[in-house]
Amino acid sequence: MQETSEVTITDESQKTAMCPWRLIGWLCAGLITASILACVVMAAIRSTGLTKITVTALDAASEPRDHALPLIKQKEALPDYELSLILTNGDKVSLGAKPDTSAVDGLAWHVNDPVSIVDVASVRLYEQDKVISDAVAEVQILGNSISENGYRFDFASERSMSVGVKSFFATPIGKAITTGFCIAIVLMLISVFRV
Repeated sequence: MQETSEVTITDESQKTAMCPWRLIGWLCAGLITASILACVVMAAIRSTGLTKITVTALDAASEPRDHALPLIKQKEALPDYELSLILTNGDKVSLGAKPDTSAVDGLAWHVNDPVSIVDVASVRLYEQDKVISDAVAEVQILGNSISENGYRFDFASERSMSVGVKSFFATPIGKAITTGFCIAIVLMLISVFRV
């Protein structure tokens, strides 16, 4: 009779000792669920990716020229345009150059690896030079079409969850959630094996 009561007391003390680990397990499961939901919502918000930019010169006479000599290498006198994306984190993505080409009929640059519009601080148009490249115009993406300094910028975009996820996890909040998520998984696994 006495042995049975000792076993009962021991079982209850073990259950009481395991209770904090069970609580930690539930808290970690809640944290993981909240993290996943936050990631999905934030990725959806950031999922509009820039895919194409078309730049059109509104006045051919105001386009920069390499030289103004009549009848001599007129094709080479046309501007050498280069387009870059300036990102909010300070990085610069060059979309390439279009040498000896007028922008009167529109020049299109395709963004091979779409960038979330939220991550683009500005779009900068350069006129390449052998010595130094000069910025001709710089715009922020505030709509589908923006005019600045004699040029019209038309933007094409598409929604992509992969763009949103990539953009979100590059932010400090995304990195913090990733770290918290990993810690929660480790604690949850410990709590499962402790119980």
